[in-house]
Amino acid sequence: MSRAGSRSPSEPTTESLAEALAALCVEVGIPVEEMLQTVEGALAAAYKRAFNPPGEVTVKLDTGTGGLEVHTRVVRPDGTVVVEELPSEQFKRMAAQTAKHAVLRHIHDLERDKVLRDVAEHKGELASGVVDRMEDGTVYVDLGRAEGVMPPEEQIPGELLHPGRPVLVVILETQRNPRQAQVRVSRAARGFVHRLLEAEVPEIKAGTVQIRAIAREPGLRTKIAVSSSEPGLDPVGACVGPKGVRHRAILSELSNEHVDIVPWSDDPEVFVAAALGPAKADRVTIDRVTRTATVLVPRGQLSLAIGRDGQNARLAAKLTGFRIDIKPSEGDGQVEPAV
Repeated sequence: MSRAGSRSPSEPTTESLAEALAALCVEVGIPVEEMLQTVEGALAAAYKRAFNPPGEVTVKLDTGTGGLEVHTRVVRPDGTVVVEELPSEQFKRMAAQTAKHAVLRHIHDLERDKVLRDVAEHKGELASGVVDRMEDGTVYVDLGRAEGVMPPEEQIPGELLHPGRPVLVVILETQRNPRQAQVRVSRAARGFVHRLLEAEVPEIKAGTVQIRAIAREPGLRTKIAVSSSEPGLDPVGACVGPKGVRHRAILSELSNEHVDIVPWSDDPEVFVAAALGPAKADRVTIDRVTRTATVLVPRGQLSLAIGRDGQNARLAAKLTGFRIDIKPSEGDGQVEPAV
């Protein structure tokens, strides 16, 4: 039987800790000084909690001998500073375990930060994952090494997501979380549609078709303006695909959100007319000073040009950057509200 106060051979010691610390730093490629600073900070906090001495506590660990030096720094009312050494023998029993937890936490933090750096390099790109859970309207997506956080405003309104469902998202930005690597992701952002189209249309990835502008109201409608740098290549046709296969793939991923793909033009009259599709404009007049487009459409096309709740005209205005006034080509000439 061991004497009272003696140490079991398996009980961790500060001597074995110092040796393990040095070996671990070599194994994981962390400078000893960096890890030592982390461990000493954790030991100082643990000493303060355990014994509550006055002043600021600092701990010095000798990695050669495993010895501990504990000091407190007290500022007296007259402004003088007194540094005193504190007893450490009793503290050594908990010091090794405290240091072990500090090392593991530090390694975890380094791994989390590395994942966040890697993910940050893919900002704006598509990522595939699986819905993990939903809490207070926020959807959490398992992306593998990181967790995607999709708040309500980044979700497609009306879309039903449930745990276990595979899902595509676009990466927005990294988020700080002490437990794991988290990134803010979206299915409602315009960039999500941009990346979907890029993934479905080889001509976009090749650079022969360019996405020039996107206007979106998630869950309802999106308008996309595209152009071509290759003579004879129809950019809208390339995006729609043979028999509409590419267009249907995009609609399927967007929960059948309506998607209009229109040709871009440097001529604002032509571009505004195209942006109001599927309505047909008889004439477009541009006021470049006020950036207003006055559009004449057949009376029978008024509701189509304006859209439900003004949605078609509103998205056309966002897409082109012009304020749009819609008038009937014939009749009393009443002007529809500008958007």
